[in-house]
Amino acid sequence: MNKIKLIIMTLTISLSIGGAFATRPHYDCTFSTQYFWNGAAYAPAGTFGISFICMTGVNSCSYTLVNGVYTQCRVGTYTAASNGIAIKK
Repeated sequence: MNKIKLIIMTLTISLSIGGAFATRPHYDCTFSTQYFWNGAAYAPAGTFGISFICMTGVNSCSYTLVNGVYTQCRVGTYTAASNGIAIKK
């Protein structure tokens, strides 16, 4: 009986630790300053939906600066707005 109790307690503790890691909050980059790679350096991208949009694609569209490292934020192809308002077709 003690072996079964030990197995159940071990399983319960393992599942609770796994659940805690699975539900931890993730960093939301959408409200941070957005940058894009212009081929030579990172430049400010502006406001998503107004200054630029991310068209369908597998590239990194925009980045955000986290602890001195540029980290991918949005996926797609960076497209700048020509008239100040980006309209996704």
